[in-house]
Amino acid sequence: MRARMFNATERLVISGLAATFLFCSMPSEAHWPDQAPHQIVDLGEFEFEGGGKISNLRMSYVTRGALNAAKDNAILFIHGFAMNHHQADHLIGPGQPLDTDKYFIICSDELGNTQSTFEHSTSPSNSGLRMNFPSYNMRDTVKAQYRLVTQVLGISRLLAVTGISDGANNSVQLSVSYPDFVVGSFPIVGGALWGTQGFFFGSLMISSIEACKGWNGGNYDENPKQCATNALSTLVPYFYTREWWDQHIDAPEAYTKWRNAWGDYYLDIQDARDLYYSVMKWGLGWVGDTPGFNGDLNAVLGSIRAKTLFIYSPQDQLFLPHHIEAQVEAIPDARALAIDSTAGHLICCNADPQATQIMGRAITEFLEELTLTRRAAR
Repeated sequence: MRARMFNATERLVISGLAATFLFCSMPSEAHWPDQAPHQIVDLGEFEFEGGGKISNLRMSYVTRGALNAAKDNAILFIHGFAMNHHQADHLIGPGQPLDTDKYFIICSDELGNTQSTFEHSTSPSNSGLRMNFPSYNMRDTVKAQYRLVTQVLGISRLLAVTGISDGANNSVQLSVSYPDFVVGSFPIVGGALWGTQGFFFGSLMISSIEACKGWNGGNYDENPKQCATNALSTLVPYFYTREWWDQHIDAPEAYTKWRNAWGDYYLDIQDARDLYYSVMKWGLGWVGDTPGFNGDLNAVLGSIRAKTLFIYSPQDQLFLPHHIEAQVEAIPDARALAIDSTAGHLICCNADPQATQIMGRAITEFLEELTLTRRAAR
């Protein structure tokens, strides 16, 4: 079995995965010539739902494609937990599912962005406020996205919003918080509900960071990046299925390739303080406690006016099939696409090229449907 790990096909699989991860993780200051320029904009004073404010919110983002004259071809992509605006690069470009010949793609770095390798949106660390930064929740991150799109880009309505994992959760919240702002939504491997692991991981990651040498209550001068690495490592086993691990990482050399790629892409490039705040936000507000619905999740989801397509894997260990099905039942114009793959949660991110193709076709068709809906409404 070990000898077979190193045949040509399997070497291609591993190196292809590494290339995908590294491509998506290139720091923003290293954009190559054919990439859209990294932009940062000042949005002024920002008040948080739980109290407190900052004098100036800075948002980091890139755009790809062209905004049409009617400003009705814009798609907002929201990245996943501890990620950056490059996470959907494998889906964006001419002729790709997020087709830059047809659509104007906005990829932002969310409020509190945790990665330390590029200049990004306002966070506890880069603001200089450290642990005096106000606590924030999902609705604060969505509010920041909304202000970027409406105030800076001058777009009053999105053709679609999408996101991966935690970004998918945010895309559902955006459809709830701003019901007339979005024609369609396609959350990828995420949504308003998740498995019990989500609660467990939050507590475990917080405890891991707080107990880590160098943390110093978050008031450190030099980032103890190992604290963030240790915390994120608790999530990693659940990204793929056991079958995926056994198939692709069954020798020390294969693990080393995988670990090096993920270190550069995710595990070893986090600011511990920013990550701490980002984990804490999970317990400070979710879709189900959106103000005005008395904690009734069905009423919250029932208020969504956007056409909605959930894209998920039945083998995902973080966002479970019955939770996706419950949301489809509650949202008036919703459906779901199940992509069965041993890549599990990571069907989002090209860990299974066949799953990527299936997902790409579904996105293309869904966006065409939204375009027809938009034209009919003119």
